[in-house]
Amino acid sequence: MPQQPTASPISTGALVLRYSGFLIIGVVLLNVVFLALESYFKFSPGNMGAMGIFLIWGAGTWVGQLWFLREQVRPASGRAWTVAALCALVTYAVQAAFVLLAAGVALSEFGTLGLRRSSDQMVILGVFVGVALLELLVIRLAISMGAKGAEKRAQRQAAKA
Repeated sequence: MPQQPTASPISTGALVLRYSGFLIIGVVLLNVVFLALESYFKFSPGNMGAMGIFLIWGAGTWVGQLWFLREQVRPASGRAWTVAALCALVTYAVQAAFVLLAAGVALSEFGTLGLRRSSDQMVILGVFVGVALLELLVIRLAISMGAKGAEKRAQRQAAKA
């Protein structure tokens, strides 16, 4: 039996803003940790490409938990997809900023990196679209799982009371 909300609904913008803050702070902290490991301890963490997915999952789960705690109901599917799509756009913008930053450094070091037309451009575009869809699905699943976890926690606490 669904619970009735006891608080006002949280706005979509507030959810996306919280997601953005978690993601950006997470990316900055992760890069600071990697730089510290490389600079002070001479330890290279290697290829940690999956860390981005973990940050996306963490941010999405946190948003789902906040959403449930604020509204006391699980998010409606349509609104959850809207929030996930907006959060995915934020994720793409953050990633694009880092890619442009890295490309600017690479162009100053290597000259014409990536400026020649080749058949690989379509492969790169396909990979980009695939990763973008994967990230959207991960964000949507994370929001759902975060809300579900918060709901179960609230039910356990209510059963104890």
